[in-house]
This record gives sequence, structure tokens and C-alpha cells, in this order.
Amino acid sequence: PLPKATLSDLLNAKSTPTRETVIAFLTACGLLDDMAQRPWLDVWERVATAHQPRPDGAVRVREARPRMLGVHAAIQIQDVRGELPPYVPRDLDADLRTAITAAAASGGLVLMIGGSSVGKTRALFEAVQAALPEWWLLHPTDMPTIGAHAAAPTPRTVLWLDELQRYLNHPARLTLGVLHRLITARTAVVATLWPDEYSKRTARPVAGQSDPHADDREILRLAHIVQVPDRFTTTERRRAEALANTDRRLRIALDTTDAGFTQVLAAGPALIQRWETAEDCYGQAVITAALDARRVGAQHPVTRDYLTAATPAYLTPTQQATAPPDWLEQSLAYATTPVHGATGCLNPAPGGMSTIAGWTAADYLHQHARNRRRTDRLPSAVWEALIAHRHPDDTLMLGLGADRRAQYGYAEILLRQAADAGDLVAGIALARILTDANRIDDLRDRAEAGDPNASSAYAHILAQQGELEELRARAGVNAHDFPAASYLADLLAKRGLWEELQSRADAGDDVSAAKLADVLIEQGQTEEALAFLRAEADDAGENLCSQRLVDLLVNLGRPDELRARSNAGDLNATYRLVDLLEDQGDNTEALALLRKMAAAGDEYAAERLPRSLRMLGMAEELRALAQAGDAEAVKQLAILAAGQSDNIAHVGPPQKDEYLEEIYARARAGDEDAACRFATLIVNQHDVDEAITVLGPLADAGSWNAADQLARMLADHNRIDELRKRADNGDDRAAEQLIRILIERGQLRDLEDELAAGTTGAARALRRRAQANRPLPDTN
Repeated sequence: PLPKATLSDLLNAKSTPTRETVIAFLTACGLLDDMAQRPWLDVWERVATAHQPRPDGAVRVREARPRMLGVHAAIQIQDVRGELPPYVPRDLDADLRTAITAAAASGGLVLMIGGSSVGKTRALFEAVQAALPEWWLLHPTDMPTIGAHAAAPTPRTVLWLDELQRYLNHPARLTLGVLHRLITARTAVVATLWPDEYSKRTARPVAGQSDPHADDREILRLAHIVQVPDRFTTTERRRAEALANTDRRLRIALDTTDAGFTQVLAAGPALIQRWETAEDCYGQAVITAALDARRVGAQHPVTRDYLTAATPAYLTPTQQATAPPDWLEQSLAYATTPVHGATGCLNPAPGGMSTIAGWTAADYLHQHARNRRRTDRLPSAVWEALIAHRHPDDTLMLGLGADRRAQYGYAEILLRQAADAGDLVAGIALARILTDANRIDDLRDRAEAGDPNASSAYAHILAQQGELEELRARAGVNAHDFPAASYLADLLAKRGLWEELQSRADAGDDVSAAKLADVLIEQGQTEEALAFLRAEADDAGENLCSQRLVDLLVNLGRPDELRARSNAGDLNATYRLVDLLEDQGDNTEALALLRKMAAAGDEYAAERLPRSLRMLGMAEELRALAQAGDAEAVKQLAILAAGQSDNIAHVGPPQKDEYLEEIYARARAGDEDAACRFATLIVNQHDVDEAITVLGPLADAGSWNAADQLARMLADHNRIDELRKRADNGDDRAAEQLIRILIERGQLRDLEDELAAGTTGAARALRRRAQANRPLPDTN
């Protein structure tokens, strides 16, 4: 019931009522469901938010045009009007709208992941319109706009970031701090991204290699992920059938069997046909030149100058000689002609009013060409054209693309420019190229100029050559140059120069001190090493000698001194003490330590505790943690129920148990640890396809564990094509397994094809074989 005073205010328009009051009044009037109440609530929201500021350039969500937000134009047929056909509801809509509603309530990032022309942008547009029709929608074209909005955010605003990679690749780039400010201000940030862009930005970096996407990975961890499949499900096709009589474009898409429903609507197959079967050889060559540029790393539109320089490489001498004077204009006219009224093979990018800055290849065509031409090598003239006419922001990605394809001359030019501009990733790659080519003078010059990667590589070479004097000069006092100091300490120990090593340790060089301790241990002088490390170690465990001391105490089985270091604040000593106590069978103290640390908020201890309880068979305490919502306890109970040992390679078939069923439910709901554990059980029952079904979406969503296990599983079961597809989408774990298999089989030609495709690790494998003078046997 509504109080009389509230009802009086409502009927006499004395004040703006709350949303709950409006719903109660509408219900009393007989408008019972959401559809009946929606128009009234939309009006209420406009009135209730009329006083709030409008972001510069924003429109109401209900007034936004889908084509301006990135929704692909649909095929156009006679007597059918409208830019877009009716929306076919997707199976993912409920999850998507729930996520958007949650982001609207407290701020958040909702990310749609799917390939080109699979309907992700249309589904996102429909969901935002349904959930937040009266909110402001801001669609920024550059990073300064986002930064300005984050500095002074407005309430009830949707930030639309179609093709998120454009904002992550921007020189000013979207940062974690900016996203935090937006989310804290309760901005609903919605975005789309291709699977390969997501995979490469979230993949765990390979040990010893650069990590160009560390910031991106932190940003993407905040996202609620909605995966968009390439094809319509049976249920979705039934919905499309029900709507097909209202728009013949839906019927055409349903009746086309050689491409997905959404791809047909976006004219994807017709674009492929226009490129591959072109009667105009010059138009085909221009399209190919643009596609190849994007394939090897160019993200920005290609320019007229690039096309002029690169296109002749795709033509025969006769075709070049007989080209008409206006061949480029004719070719661009062919390439940009919209197919079925939707989009062209190439689309002009604006450079201002009445100005074309360049051309971009249609997404669907790019995805097709990336597979079709994956092993085609770029002509030298094309690399030279890219170097001469690239967009400055593409320098790094083109340099890395050339490096992966062993085009080291071109890679050096590009990476040197990026490294000189301060790019750390470029510096690491450039130092490796110079090292592999034994370009010592160049490394020295870059090291002298302050390049830290060149300094490290140069110090390694000096150590190999035994150049003590130069290493001393570079290391300086107190390990001024850490790599040089480390190599110097190794070399001094190898030559038995103990007094100098001791002198450096006395001067505060932690590296030299740790090396002295290592030598004492190697010589069997354990007590002397202990005494030395005790004197050099930091109580908080923050230097190398502290780590060496803890390792030695564990190896010697001395819990008392570990306890003392733990009490003094050495967290590493605490963790290792738990390990030692469990190894010695003193589980009571180990459990007490874990419980104490977990209660104090230590995440490592909280995760470790259920495993220890399971190993001790303490099912009741484990069950209590599980019932309290501890996900790790649920997993450990499932392992206990399945009779599973720690060695997951010897897992028996799962038994019927409520917790085993729950771990499977958690796996299907997106819990990566549960998925990896359950997938192992499934594989041991020879159901590889079901395991891939569980692991695949998690690996695509950036789970390192799932990607690693999935890659190994595909390799173990000889699923080479699936490994190759995942490698092409940026999965370095799949690439690693693929290259390993090709090496073991001695398939040189296939390995060279992977090199041409830019598969991570192919160039390194071939380079190592060449350096070892052991060519692969050609068994193809």
C-alpha cells in the first residue's frame, strides 16, 4: 500500500516520485508486467535525470544509431527497406543484459568477444537499448575524449568502445587508472574485441621474453566476458525462422549454408568472391596489398603512397607495363564498391571533411585472407613500402611481425626506431637480433646510450669473452649495472678471485655476496655459508642473501631458524616453513600457521589450507569451508571424492558425489581451476572433445592454465589443425606445442610455413638449428 501523503504528492505532481513508488502505483492500476510498465518508467527516468549534466557529444541510448556505433550494414535487396533487419534474439542475451544492469548499478566493463561479423556489436547495441534506454551514450573516437570524461565523469553514462584494440593501441592508450576512475564513477563501459586480440593480450608471457601486454592484461581482468559464437545455435535459427517472413534478408541468410547467418547478412562471402575472382587484376592487387599489410601488423589505414609502392609487387611484369595511367583510381573504385549495399573490400578512413586518410580492409575479408595467405611471404617491395609509408603507431607491431618471420633486416629498422622512442618491448627484441648476429659494436653503442636491454646482452657477451676490466667498469660500485654485476660475480668466482668478490660484497653488492655463499655451499662448507648468509641477510627477506638463506635452511631441515625469520617478518620464510613442516610430518603446526595466516587475510595461505586439509583426510573441516563458499575447498572435496592423487596423470574415473558434480558445474560456469581439474578426468575417460568444450572458452577468455592444458591436450592427441588455428589467434601455448611437434617430426617445410605465417617460436627454432649446424631432416 502507498501512504496517502505519497499518493497525494504523486497525483498532484508535488515532487518527483521514486522508481519504487511509480512501480507500486502502476501495479495498483493493473499494469503488472515489465512490458506494460516500461514506457512509464522510461518517462520517469527522463524526468528524474533531467537535472543531470549531459556529456559532450553524448546522445540518449534510445536515440543512438547502430551503424554509427559499428554495427555492420546488412545486405540490401529490392523492395526491402531499412539499414538493418529485425534483431534475432541470441542465447547470450540474458547473460549480457544482466551484466549490463550490474555495470549500471556499480560501474563495470562488459566485453563482447567474437570474430568478425558474428553479431557481437548488434547484440550489444540491443542489450544496452533494452537495459538503459534513457542513459547517455558516449562514443569516443580518441583517447583524449575518454580521458576528459574520466576526469569529470557524468552519472548514468554508457561509454561505448567498439573494437577495444583501437583504444589499447592508441599512443595515449587506455590505462588501468582511467578505467578505474570510470568504474568508480559508475560508468557502464561496454566494448567488443576479436578473440585473437584478446588471447594475445591476456596470454602469460613466455619466460625470458618481453611482455608487451602487461597493462592490457590487467584491464581485461576487470571485464565481464560474453563469448559470441561464430554460428547461430539451433534455437537461434528457429527464432530467425519465425522472423524471416518479416524481412527477406533473414531468409537469404538462413538459406545460405556455406557461411554463418550473421556473416551472410554482413555480405562477408560476397566480399571474398569479389576479391578472389576479380576480373580487374589491379583492383585485386590493391586489395591484396592492403590485406597483407594488416596481416603482418599494420593496424591503421593504408595510405595512397603505400598502395602505389606495394601494389606492383602483386602484378606480373606485363601487367605492370600495360597498366592504364589511372590504374590506382580504378582499382580503388573497384575495391571500395559496396557489396550488396553493405560494405566494400576496402573502406575509406576519414582525414577530415572531404578528405580520405587511407583505406582499411573489411574485417570479415581480413579474417579470411589471414588464413588463406597465412604462409605467403611478403615481397621485399611490400616490406620496403611498409617501412616508408607506415603509420608511426604501427612501427612496433610491424617490427615484431618482421622479427617473427625472420625478416631481420626490416625488423631491425622498425624496432630500432621504436626502441629509440622508448619502447621497452622493441628494445628487448632489437637486443636479441643484434646478439644473434654478433653485432657487438652496435650493442655497445646502444648500451652506452642507456638502452637497458642492450646493456644486459652486452654484459653477457663480455662475460663469455672473459672481459673482466670492462665488466668492472660497467658494474661500478654497489652493482650500478645489475646484469654486469651478476656476470662479473660469476666470472670472479670462476677465476678464483675471492678477495675482489669479498671486497664487492663488503661494499654492499648483494649479487657478489650471494655468489660467495653459493661457492661455499658448492664446496661443502655449509656452516660457513650459513654464518655468512645470516650476516648478509635482510630480516624482511628482501635481498638475494635472504632468499639463499631460507633455501639453505629448508634443505638442511632447520625449522627453528625458519620460525625465527618468520617471526621477524620474512614472509618467504613463513611459506617455506609450512612446506618443511609438512615434509617432516608435523602437520599440526603447519595447519596452525596456515589457519593463522588465512585468518589474517593471506591469499596464499587461504588457498593452500584446503589442500592441506584434503591431504590429511580432514573431510569435515574441508566440508565446512566448502559449505561456507570456499571455492578451493569445493575443488579439494571433489578430488577427495574422486579418489584423485596429486599426480593428475593417474586419475581414475570420477565417482558420483555432490562435490564432484559441483566442480563440474563450476567448470561449466567459468571456474578455470575447476575446468582444468575436471578436463583431466574427462580426458582420462577418452572424451577429448568434451574436455575441449570445457577448456576452450576459458582459454579463449585468457586463462593461462586452461590454455596451457588445452595446448598440451591437443598436442598429445595429434590435433594439429586445432593447434595451428589457436596459434594463429595469438595463443603462444598452442604455438609452442605446434613448433615442438614439427621439430620432433623433422617437418622442415611445415616449420618454414609457420615461419612465413609469423607463428611464435618458428624463427627461434630454425635459428637454433642453423646455429647448431643441424638442419632438420626433410621428411615431407
